[in-house]
Amino acid sequence: MKKIFYKTAIVCLLAGNSVMFTSCNKEYIDPSSGSVPSVTTNADALMNLCAGLQRRFTIGRQSPLYNAPIGGAYSVYALNTLNAGNLAEAAAQTGKGALQPNNSISTQLWTQNLLLKVEAETVLDNLSVAVDPADKVGLKAYASIFYALSLGTMAQFFEQIPLTKGLNATFSPRADALVKAIAALESVDADLATLTPSAKFLAKVPAGIDIKNTVKALLARYYNMQSMVTGTYNAASGNKAIAFAQAASLTIKSEFRFTTTTTNPLGELNFTQNVYGAIDSTLGLKNGLAPVPAATDPRIGFYISKVGGIYPMKGFAAITTTFYPVYLPGEMSLIIAENLARQGLFLPAKTALDAVRTKTTDIYGIGANQPAYAGPLTTVDLLTDIYKQRRIEMFMSGQELEDARRFGRPAPNAANEERNRTFYPYPLTERDNNTNTPADPAI
Repeated sequence: MKKIFYKTAIVCLLAGNSVMFTSCNKEYIDPSSGSVPSVTTNADALMNLCAGLQRRFTIGRQSPLYNAPIGGAYSVYALNTLNAGNLAEAAAQTGKGALQPNNSISTQLWTQNLLLKVEAETVLDNLSVAVDPADKVGLKAYASIFYALSLGTMAQFFEQIPLTKGLNATFSPRADALVKAIAALESVDADLATLTPSAKFLAKVPAGIDIKNTVKALLARYYNMQSMVTGTYNAASGNKAIAFAQAASLTIKSEFRFTTTTTNPLGELNFTQNVYGAIDSTLGLKNGLAPVPAATDPRIGFYISKVGGIYPMKGFAAITTTFYPVYLPGEMSLIIAENLARQGLFLPAKTALDAVRTKTTDIYGIGANQPAYAGPLTTVDLLTDIYKQRRIEMFMSGQELEDARRFGRPAPNAANEERNRTFYPYPLTERDNNTNTPADPAI
């Protein structure tokens, strides 16, 4: 495996992925092989590049898989920094003006996702070199998943995103990023209806991701995000969140897998390294949302433990080799419930909500074991409980900040505030190199 020159890579990605590939060190892009020309000339080389996409997304403290879950959870007061010497985490916990443009959580979310986007685009732009249709659909599907994850993750934290290449790239609203993510996923979803990735391709990339179901689950997730941006919640208006959530399997695992050498960054950096833990026994839920007592909801005990007055991670951040799900069965049910509730379809929304509330277990061992919803059948009341269930069921999913905005939870400095940011500031590294960087959004 060749060494990755991160410093050079970052320089090349400043200004919104802007500099042409040829201006970068030839080892900037691929953790497992060589130069840019070499990775675009044949299918085997593209497969090697694909193999590096998951590594980019999941490995190390700089990865989106570390920074999105902790950034999202810190934003809703769900985490506590155990050692204030971890300056980036401590600032994210305080939020508001303490989260500065040079914060490494914000900077790495920006840089690593843009690097991932470029690497995925390199695969997608060169699919013609694949002669075997089964190789080609594998390349397209895998790259589309990580292309969508890069854009979708950025859209959860940043108000605008550079979507084009070139010096001083212009920024686009996050809604446009979701459109691109959805388009890429829908294109390959259509292909996967008749084609299956080749055994050769699957042997090249890390095991664990169920490609077909992941494409459908991510389509459900990003259509659900888009629904609030566009105000369209039903199929007649073009929203397909429910359809794709229903199509994604609830009984097949799709997960990022780790070993003692390629470790889970969340598990590596929680309690054992004195970096972060849960804020309290109720995951920071406020304003009547917390289960009382917390022990009445077994999902609390699934995700966290207690050591003295500290709440270390369990669940998908327990240890360095713990696998992390790409999506959860409960997420799909709650997407269905949310979109039905927003349409005023209260009884079917309650049915979908109860599928999570009354679930005693699932393929990951997550079960709420709660009574069926018995509150008023109104949009406001149903959405309040759906939000609560998402916070508990999907703890440390990275979607907390997006959820808090989408559900209209109390904003920073509002009475009974439940989040400390609305959007993240643009990294200083981008602003210093791209004159088109917008003004930072209000906290």
